[in-house]
Amino acid sequence: MQDIELREIGTVIADDVSPSFDVFRFKALANEYVHPGSLVGAIINEETFVLGRISDSLEINPHESPSRTAVRHAMGIEADYPPEDLSTTVYRVYEADIIEQGIITDQGLEIFEPMDMAKAGAVVFLPSEEVIAKAMGFEEEPDNALVVGHTRVIESLLTDEKEVSENVLLRPDIIQRHIFVGGTTGSGKSFAAGIIMEEIQKFGIPIIILDSQNEYIPLTEDLGGRVLRPGIDYTVRLSSLIESEVLDLVPTLRGTVGYELLAFSFLALRREIREGIRREFGLEELLRRMEADAPTLEVKESSLRLGLMRTQSSIQRHDFLGEKTNWIELINRYPIINIDCARLDLSQLQLVVGATLRELQNLRLKGEIPPYVIVLDEAHLLVPEGEDTPCKQVIRENVRIGRHYGICMILITQSPVDIDKKTIRQCNTRFIFALEPDQLHALQGIKADTTEDMLKRLPKMPRGTCILSGTYETIKHAIPIKIRSKRKTRPGGVTPDIFKEVKERWQK
Repeated sequence: MQDIELREIGTVIADDVSPSFDVFRFKALANEYVHPGSLVGAIINEETFVLGRISDSLEINPHESPSRTAVRHAMGIEADYPPEDLSTTVYRVYEADIIEQGIITDQGLEIFEPMDMAKAGAVVFLPSEEVIAKAMGFEEEPDNALVVGHTRVIESLLTDEKEVSENVLLRPDIIQRHIFVGGTTGSGKSFAAGIIMEEIQKFGIPIIILDSQNEYIPLTEDLGGRVLRPGIDYTVRLSSLIESEVLDLVPTLRGTVGYELLAFSFLALRREIREGIRREFGLEELLRRMEADAPTLEVKESSLRLGLMRTQSSIQRHDFLGEKTNWIELINRYPIINIDCARLDLSQLQLVVGATLRELQNLRLKGEIPPYVIVLDEAHLLVPEGEDTPCKQVIRENVRIGRHYGICMILITQSPVDIDKKTIRQCNTRFIFALEPDQLHALQGIKADTTEDMLKRLPKMPRGTCILSGTYETIKHAIPIKIRSKRKTRPGGVTPDIFKEVKERWQK
């Protein structure tokens, strides 16, 4: 069993609930500590062991009972009893939920669903990295994995991080089942998203970021990518919008025959695209089609001119509508493309995101571009719960069918309570950082086997620590991890020092 053990940390005890098929409790050796959510093993025999995840703990110390403590305080007596390593009455008990069982065979280590219970008196140990990798469904070799951090055990808190092995090695194919990253401001979610993108990029998968807050511009530049700004060097084609989006662009036509004419002509042009008559169209083609369709709808000349004028002036105000972007050339030339949407208002952001995703999806379904990863920052603004947006349908569709066509999605949000639950439920790998208590309820549908206690501890988690969870195909069991602190690229979204600016620039 030496190959599976880091070291012995305690002994299984027998009480009213332990051991059982579900849990085991153990008395820890003196000065051996484990963190909530950590994995521990209990030996069954020479070849077999069970794995448990720490769920609770308790210290037994009769010297510190309320009555004895009160007597000492009243009489001014200092505590005088041996420390844990020399005491027969002071000890700690941990409880672990059994999640897997392991066996050592001639072919090596095998992990399977638990069938046995731990035995009272059995040795409890910290499992090796190989055991953790097998139990969690991690990769074994860093070169073939997304290296994101290490499992959060006590050693990682007390040891220099340079000496801690990065053992959270995610299988690259998890990106095909989409990733969700949630956490409050300052929890480390954006930093972690940067780590994930760095790791994806080493496999040569193109990444397109819809960056609403300028978070990932430094990362894009450091990885040799391209930053595009809507209305400056990036535009989307009018034909990439849907009917409701176009009609919302010209609100002054509502209640007029021009409104019906605009819808009729736009849908006619979209139908020609579906039939293969044309590939795309812009504002000029739309205006010409409205003129041609006016007699069919019996639109008077005066109404037609008014409709054309309002349509043209309204659409031209949106400088991000123009010629189609050459995505084939961009993706072949740059490993990562950042569409900087920071200057857009919410409605414009949703239009650009929706049109961009449709253009990319069409190219991918035709086989004209390789598989790619879409990163959506502030995703709760794009797929809000209980509300329709211009881009919500295409995001849902990308998440629903994406894995079959090589369209991978990463959704990032600081407000899980405001994001569409059906969408994030289909993101099969989840990084959950510290959240406010009112946000935790939104995670109930995606928590997998994350326990209530683990969720309750989320608000107390330090920066850079999260719960990694997923479905059985991606992450077998929820576990706390620490995101690695070393990045290849510069982090973005750094909060400016307003006090320094005022002192150096504005105070004369």
